[in-house]
Amino acid sequence: MANHLLATVTATVFISGAASAQIYAPAPPPPPGTVVVPAPPPPPPVPGASTTTTTTVSPSPDGDNSETTIHKEVDRKGNTVIEKDVHREGIAGSTDTHTKTETDRDGGTTTTTETTTKPR
Repeated sequence: MANHLLATVTATVFISGAASAQIYAPAPPPPPGTVVVPAPPPPPPVPGASTTTTTTVSPSPDGDNSETTIHKEVDRKGNTVIEKDVHREGIAGSTDTHTKTETDRDGGTTTTTETTTKPR
């Protein structure tokens, strides 16, 4: 009986919480004659700007290591270029993967990936 009562109270609280979230009226419109200006678009990327992030993962219990480096830059044409290098080394050998993604200002994307594997 107590469990049934608790379930009923919990359901009531959830339902009333959902209902109370819907009672707020929308914001009033701006006064007549007010000019509403939308927020300006973000500035274009600065050519030559770049960032580099390197993440190294310590040896796992099975002895594998990995290192990931991500370099992001904006070329002189304003295109975003992201280069990602991943090096993995383990008992079976090592793998190097280089991925380059270029995104032009119109949103078109080109990705190339090259992987080299060296068995032990």
